[in-house]
Amino acid sequence: MTYEDQFRHVIERLSTKYEVKDILLPTSNCIFLLESPHVQELKFGAPVSGTSGQTMTRHLFGEEFAKFPLGRLVKKNADDHLNRPRLSRIGLVNVCNIPMQSSAYAPADRQQYLQWLRAMEQVRTANHKDDLRDDLLNAVQSTLVASLRHKLQLLQDRPAFMIPCGRFAQKFFRLAQVSSANWTVIDGVPHPSYNSWDRPRYREVVSQVQRALETSVIYQQASS
Repeated sequence: MTYEDQFRHVIERLSTKYEVKDILLPTSNCIFLLESPHVQELKFGAPVSGTSGQTMTRHLFGEEFAKFPLGRLVKKNADDHLNRPRLSRIGLVNVCNIPMQSSAYAPADRQQYLQWLRAMEQVRTANHKDDLRDDLLNAVQSTLVASLRHKLQLLQDRPAFMIPCGRFAQKFFRLAQVSSANWTVIDGVPHPSYNSWDRPRYREVVSQVQRALETSVIYQQASS
């Protein structure tokens, strides 16, 4: 059995307890590509359900809503069929749907899957390298790339703004090698952790994201 086969089996087993599903509605045309879930995402069952999600909400919806992480708002809108105009345009997609940090796992699972969790942590931080020069690490990376490639191929016919957030998501988006004439890709958006969206150096690209959401709402209203 190859390392790729072994890792796919590990993902299947861990997904029974630790998977956080992507949130994509038929109306989602402003799609944020993110890294992986962590503790708050596991608790609430949605991507960006912690402080990073609060940063996204503040910049997309205003200070008065900043206490509500974006993932929780998008999930409630989807689960309760609220059809909020802007929330219904947002899609949240993780490269990896289980945590890539061992601290998110129960001690027994950390011990059982230690080799694989360590490998995921190394892949998570190796954003400056495409070839990791280690068969196990390359197997983890190639398996995640293949999974993301499949997700993106399913979206190729959808007119959408594609927004990879952070160096990890940007690297995997590039490695997946999926493109579409229907997409507008916004490059250089930082991951929203550590209030990075507030930094002056990212002001223009965050403004592009804000305009993309407004444009996606207007486009959807005009075509409906």
